[in-house]
Amino acid sequence: MDNPEDDAYLNQLYTMTRGDTDAQASMYDIGAALGVEKSEAASLAESLFIQELAELKTLSGGIGITAKGVKALGKASPGNSRDEDVSLGRGPVLDPDKKKQITGLLADIKTVLEKETSSYPWIEEMVMDIKTMEIQLLSPNPKTGIIREIFKSMHGNLKQIDANTLNQTLTAIISA
Repeated sequence: MDNPEDDAYLNQLYTMTRGDTDAQASMYDIGAALGVEKSEAASLAESLFIQELAELKTLSGGIGITAKGVKALGKASPGNSRDEDVSLGRGPVLDPDKKKQITGLLADIKTVLEKETSSYPWIEEMVMDIKTMEIQLLSPNPKTGIIREIFKSMHGNLKQIDANTLNQTLTAIISA
């Protein structure tokens, strides 16, 4: 995507549908979440339709993300198991493909966190780990060791809630 507005709109669509290609959200609600008027929200949605990143689901403005849209964000649809896909490798720096996989996994962790009602200190610690990882991923050479340690911290915290699939994925990542 060349347009940052399209990217923001697609990310918000992904968030509101939780990456589920069968789900839908109102194009106007997506726009409202981004602080844009209905006409601009419709234009942004139309731009995504043209790029085949989103599709119109209802005549009243319900839209959904496509598999191509999910892929364009470097994320995975719910239900896609990452245990075999994601590994950090043994090199000192993550390669670009692994970086995209990690970004997608981070989105899955955020989705789990959004639904969680645990204590504030627990949520705060998870948010700090997420922010630390996001900052590390901004580096032109994100360090594998740092990412692994952050995942270890998240894994320990996620054991406290019912996130079995995600914990299995993290176990596979940190032990590889």
